[in-house]
Amino acid sequence: MYTNAQKGIPALAALPENARHQATTLVNHIAVNGAQTRADLMSSLGWSRTTISRAVTALIDRGILVEAIDATGARGRPTAALHLDASAGIVIGVDFGYRSIRVILATVDHAVLAADERVLDPEYGSDAGFDSARQMADLLLSQRSLGWEQIVGVGVALGGPVNETSNSVAHESLRRRWSGDLLDVAASYFPCAVYLGNDSRLACYSEMMWGAGRGYASFIYMKLHSGTGGCLVLNRKIVTGAIGAAGELGHMVVESPGNICRCGSRGCLETVVGVPAILATLAPPFPGGLTWSDVVARLGRGESAVVRAFDDAYRTVGRAAGSLANIFNPEAIILGGALSRAREGVELSVEESFKRHTLAANAGVVIEVGSLGRDAAALGAVGLVLTHGIA
Repeated sequence: MYTNAQKGIPALAALPENARHQATTLVNHIAVNGAQTRADLMSSLGWSRTTISRAVTALIDRGILVEAIDATGARGRPTAALHLDASAGIVIGVDFGYRSIRVILATVDHAVLAADERVLDPEYGSDAGFDSARQMADLLLSQRSLGWEQIVGVGVALGGPVNETSNSVAHESLRRRWSGDLLDVAASYFPCAVYLGNDSRLACYSEMMWGAGRGYASFIYMKLHSGTGGCLVLNRKIVTGAIGAAGELGHMVVESPGNICRCGSRGCLETVVGVPAILATLAPPFPGGLTWSDVVARLGRGESAVVRAFDDAYRTVGRAAGSLANIFNPEAIILGGALSRAREGVELSVEESFKRHTLAANAGVVIEVGSLGRDAAALGAVGLVLTHGIA
C-alpha cells in the first residue's frame, strides 16, 4: 500500500519525543471514532486521568483538539467532548463510478467542505481516471485557498472486489481497463498518502459511522447502482472475507436461467436491478435511447413503462433482501446507490416484497435508505484515510 512521507500533522512533530506517541495515538483514535469525552478515552485507551489530561492539554494548546459542550450527561450534567479541530488537516475522498468521478474535500472530523463531479466515457481507464481526479482536487483546493501541504491523505473508492495484496481489482469488475497495482498508479498523481478500497464497502462504512447505520450493531448494506454490491456488518464490524472479497451481493442468483452476467453466471441480481439492466429493459419502449437522468425524470412524471420497470426492480431487491435476512438476521437493511434515490418511498417498495420472502423471525428488520446520498462512497474513502491514521 502506497504511503507518502508527507503524511502527518506538523504540530505533532514539534512535540517532545516522549509526548509524541501518546498524542499521535489519541489523535488517530478520535479521527476514527469521532468525538470522545475524557472518560471515553480513559476507558478505550486504558490510560490514567493524568495521562489523558496531559495529552489533551498539549493537543488543545497546539490547535489540534477542541473541547466543547457536546451533550447532556448523567443527571442532566453537560458533557464536554473532544473533537479534532477542522484546521488540523484536510482529507480527499475520490469515488470512481461507472461513468463519473466524484471528489470531495473533508476536514479530519469528516465534515464535507466542497465536492465536484464529472462525467467520463464509461470505458475510461485508470490514468484518465486519476488524471481527472487530480484536476478536480486541484480545482477544489484552489477555490478554497488550500494547498497539498494541508492534505493528510487521499482515499479512493473503486467498483469491484479489491485484492488487498496486489491493490488491483478483479477482472470481472466494471473497471476493465484498470489493471496492475493501482496504488502505484495513484502515486504518480497524488503527492500524499493514498489508500484504495471497494466502493460498496466504503459507502457502508460511512453509513455505519456517520449515516443511517449509526444506531445499529448489525445490518446489511445494499448498493444499488451500475454495479450492485454490499456489505454485512456484524457487531459494528464489516465482514471482509478471507481475501477481502466479501459483499458481492450483486452476484446472488435471483432468476433462472436469466441474462448472462459479466461474472459468467446467469440471473445475477445485478443483471436485473443494476442501472445498465434497467436501461436495457426500457430500450424497447424507448428506441431512441435513454440516459439515467431521462429515466429518473420519466419516473417522476409517472410514465407507466418506467414505473413498471422500477416496481419490478424493487420487488427483486426485496426478495434478495429477504433471503439475506433469513441467513444473517440483521437489525436493518440499508439501501444506497442511484436506485435507492430514484424516487420517494423506495424503502416501502422494497419492504413490501421483503415481507413476502422472509421468515417471521425477521419481521422487525428495518428497511431504510442511506442518509449520505451521493457522497457515501467518497466520504467512506475519507474514512479509509482516517482509519490508517492522520498523525
